[in-house]
Amino acid sequence: MAATHITTVRDTPLAQSQPLPRPNSASGPGENALEALSQRDQRMLDLMVHMSLRLRLRGMDLETSTGLVGRELDLVALLTASGPTSVKSLVADLGLPRSTMTAIVDRLEERGLLVRHPNPDDRRSVILEATPQAGNALKHYQVGMLGLVRHIAKVLDDAEQDDFTRLVEKMADTF
Repeated sequence: MAATHITTVRDTPLAQSQPLPRPNSASGPGENALEALSQRDQRMLDLMVHMSLRLRLRGMDLETSTGLVGRELDLVALLTASGPTSVKSLVADLGLPRSTMTAIVDRLEERGLLVRHPNPDDRRSVILEATPQAGNALKHYQVGMLGLVRHIAKVLDDAEQDDFTRLVEKMADTF
């Protein structure tokens, strides 16, 4: 009996990936827009979805290794970058309902990743501050992402890396 090789997402070069199926008929929001895509835009969409999956496969390992998932990681990153911040401001920045934010804050506080302080400007609210442990978890995530940066350095020459960095900056600033 011959061994069967199963191709995984990680094994399939993006250039050889199959186009995503187009919907047969509009059955949900945005599906008309999918049908109207140009060939170039469809290819870009297919590549972005495929790359997103690869990044998530890698990112899930990073999230699991830091103990931070989803919005927990977002909150730790925001607090680490911005310093002590009000819950109200974080709710607006992350676009979360207050009840969801409270649940995330409770979990992070229990794990020693943030502390609550009384808000000196408003006795009804609190200020959140990342702890050194939160900074360490974020650094651990960044060290994991360093693998992606090193991969980019292997695949792209210096000029392409400069172009890639410029394009990522442009997208990050406008997204």
